[in-house]
Amino acid sequence: MEQDAVIETSKKYPQAFKSMDIKLIDTFFTKNATKTGFMYNYESNNWMGTSTVEIKEIKNWAADYNKDHIMPNSEAKIQILDLQEKIAVVKLEMDWAPNRKGCDYLFLIKEEAWLIDKILWQSVL
Repeated sequence: MEQDAVIETSKKYPQAFKSMDIKLIDTFFTKNATKTGFMYNYESNNWMGTSTVEIKEIKNWAADYNKDHIMPNSEAKIQILDLQEKIAVVKLEMDWAPNRKGCDYLFLIKEEAWLIDKILWQSVL
C-alpha cells in the first residue's frame, strides 16, 4: 500500500514538467523542497556547475521546461530504494529530452500524504 503511494507521488514529478502543471508541485512537493544536480553540456562535452534550486525555481522550471514539447512519451523507470514509516528514497530514470537521460533520486517524507522534499539529480551520459 505505502509502496504504491510512494510510486504515485514520484510519478507526479516528471508529470509536472511534462504537462507544465505547477499545481502538481504545489500538491506533491513540500513547501521547502529543493532540487540539486549536475547537467552535462553535450555541445562542449563538459559538466556544468552544481545547480540548487528551491521550490519557487522548481515551479518556474516546470512551468517552462516542456514549452517546445521536448519531453518524449517514454515512461519513467521508478525504483524504491528504501521505504520506512516516514521517509522514502526513490530512484527515477527517464528521458528528459531527445537523447538526454537523467537519473534523479527523490527523497520523500510522509506527513498526511507522501511528499517530495529533496531531489538529487544528474544527466546520464
